[in-house]
Amino acid sequence: MNPSPRQAAGYPAYAILDTGGLTHPLHPRARTPRCKQARNRVIQVRMTKLIRLEISRIKYAGDSVGDDIRIEVECLDRFMGLNMRLKRGNDRALNAEIGQFFADGASFTLPLNIKIIERDLVFNDAGNVQEQFKIDLNDLTPQRSTHKITVQERRGYLSKKKAVFEVTTEAMVSDAIKYLPDEDKGHGWLKVVLEDDRTSESLPAYVKVNIARTDNKRDYFTILEGPYRGRPVSISLKDDETSWLISGVTHEPAAQAKYSISQKTFILNGKRYITVDYPGSPWKKGFYDIEIPDYPHEGGRSYLAKSKRAMTWFRIGHGGERYLHAGGYSLGCMTVTEITRWMEIYDALITARKDDGMSVGVLEVVD
Repeated sequence: MNPSPRQAAGYPAYAILDTGGLTHPLHPRARTPRCKQARNRVIQVRMTKLIRLEISRIKYAGDSVGDDIRIEVECLDRFMGLNMRLKRGNDRALNAEIGQFFADGASFTLPLNIKIIERDLVFNDAGNVQEQFKIDLNDLTPQRSTHKITVQERRGYLSKKKAVFEVTTEAMVSDAIKYLPDEDKGHGWLKVVLEDDRTSESLPAYVKVNIARTDNKRDYFTILEGPYRGRPVSISLKDDETSWLISGVTHEPAAQAKYSISQKTFILNGKRYITVDYPGSPWKKGFYDIEIPDYPHEGGRSYLAKSKRAMTWFRIGHGGERYLHAGGYSLGCMTVTEITRWMEIYDALITARKDDGMSVGVLEVVD
């Protein structure tokens, strides 16, 4: 078998990525049916705010009925129980999470059933209160509510001793819509776990997600755009137990780009970039969507010294394997040879969005 033009020129095997719209057997990540199916999914985001509810503090006042204390809280379908040693006259910060809830609108009311138990070998002393905690969904500062629970001592009879516990609940409201960060360590990619099949995949910067919950030091969320949209995923928290997900990202309108076949020039935001294409797979005039990046392309790794986002390629059209990317050669792709300028294109495209959930903009190919 004769070597391909690339192999004959000494290019590595992964260079056989530009195949003029066809999936090559050596493609390291040939597109799978599940990714294609994800394109047609309709994503419904029914909730816009995330509420994290916790017990922030407990105070023990009144008479002493013992120090073996248990607190139980029910809120909607969530339950939390916590045991502690606490003496009368003391208070303690707990910061114990009750649960996470989603809501939209201006406000949301959480029903609370709080029970305090002083545990004894024979007779438990208990008291409870049922109250409502109304939360302003437009207030992103901590919101607190204090609840008083009276516990009367029992010794086979009701004694006169009554303890009063003050339990403070705290709600933190945040946007349920989050975004993936643009991480330098991963060259603009963040590795996550797809929860429905437990595989590991990399997602590009600024992809929109819908946060579901944080549990066991992991964030769980649904991807809202790109080839994996509609898939449930998770990622472990950072070493300092903060989230990788970010807020405050504004997606720009769809980018409008142009490519001249005769001049071998890519034009974006009034700037011109020198490109190379492959005569054996010429471009046809017309309009093509430019997709949200699909996965980190190994073909760009050798150019990272010149552009830190060289592994991020933008697929042109919704079929085949033709991309806009930085590099020195092409066998079907639209390759920007001014590699040190690739970040200009990357920055313009990575936050742009067309309203189809898959694309960052439109490319017009002209003579």
